[in-house]
Amino acid sequence: MNAMNDGQHGVTMEELAQNELAGVGACTTAAVPGIAQLGLYLLVFMAISWAMMFFIPTAFLFTVILPASFYLLYSLVVFSPLVSGGWPFAPPLGSWRPGQSYWKPGLATTALLVVVSFAGPLFTSTIYPRIPLFPVGFWWGIILFTVTLWYSMVWNGWPLNQKCSPAVRGIGGGLIILLITALLWQLVNLSGTPVAGATYDPAGPFQAEWFFGLLVWIIVWIQAFSNVLTFQQWPFYKLGQPWGQVANTVMCIVLGWLCWTISLKFMSPTFSFAAVAGSIIGMQNFHGAIFGYYPFLKYKQPKRGICNFLTEIALAFVWIALLRVLMQPIAAKVQAAGLPFDINVVSVLYTLHFIALLTLIHNFYFLRAPLPPSGPPPAPE
Repeated sequence: MNAMNDGQHGVTMEELAQNELAGVGACTTAAVPGIAQLGLYLLVFMAISWAMMFFIPTAFLFTVILPASFYLLYSLVVFSPLVSGGWPFAPPLGSWRPGQSYWKPGLATTALLVVVSFAGPLFTSTIYPRIPLFPVGFWWGIILFTVTLWYSMVWNGWPLNQKCSPAVRGIGGGLIILLITALLWQLVNLSGTPVAGATYDPAGPFQAEWFFGLLVWIIVWIQAFSNVLTFQQWPFYKLGQPWGQVANTVMCIVLGWLCWTISLKFMSPTFSFAAVAGSIIGMQNFHGAIFGYYPFLKYKQPKRGICNFLTEIALAFVWIALLRVLMQPIAAKVQAAGLPFDINVVSVLYTLHFIALLTLIHNFYFLRAPLPPSGPPPAPE
């Protein structure tokens, strides 16, 4: 997966990789995995994720690990090809070179992500905005995650990407995301939550739990019109930078707001944002990052994107039904622990904070071993 272009004709990270790290393409020339292999690949990570959620002590998992995991998702993207070009350890622009073991970028970058996952919550709980990890870390975390995806998938790391060194792109991009997150945090108010009236309440215009659902629906559209998933920024890349990104941003916010507010008229909030929106996000990710738009790669945009999106929505409802069964034992443990998470929320955390996170770490940093590494997505047209 890679960043988009200058607004003219599609993705360019492939060219950048070829120019700056000759030979990376050679590691992707092995036979492309078949659909059955990729399906088994997904099943393996589903099983690992389910086991982790079931066997990790429930209170520790949901009040410490999961709110902190928003920083894991943040750093996963910042140090990926989408922002830093894989710097400091992974291809195409990190220290890894063709012929070296996949353990080098895999273990080194994973260790870096873990460090950020400790440092981030420590910073937000002691320095700014001085909030408790649970439950407030979830509301801060969804803003962080949304801004991370918006910066990497809509704005392509602009203006740093492809103009600055990988280190500047990674560190600078990470700081930009944190700054915007801090600004958006001022929009939140904690009324109606267990911590209403706390000294750290920003007292903004949007109630925290409502804002959480809105941002999840906005992520649906960020990914739909992202540089590497579903529509691959069609048609916005035709407008060039930054106007294409501005138009894309406005569209994602408007569509996210419409989906959230309309859906609340006929379904519960958690079913809307967690079951429906969360499953669509998961299917967008799996369909693009694991299955490579199968079987629509042969089409150009927008036909490719329309087929992708319809397939992802259909798969999302199959996924909802499947998780109604798979998540029952874990949801029962959560309820027994007295935690405020229903099966819808448990399902979205399983989908995005475990399966998606683990598969992307494996794809980006362990080079999808033992399967051949995935190559960059094709140009939209």
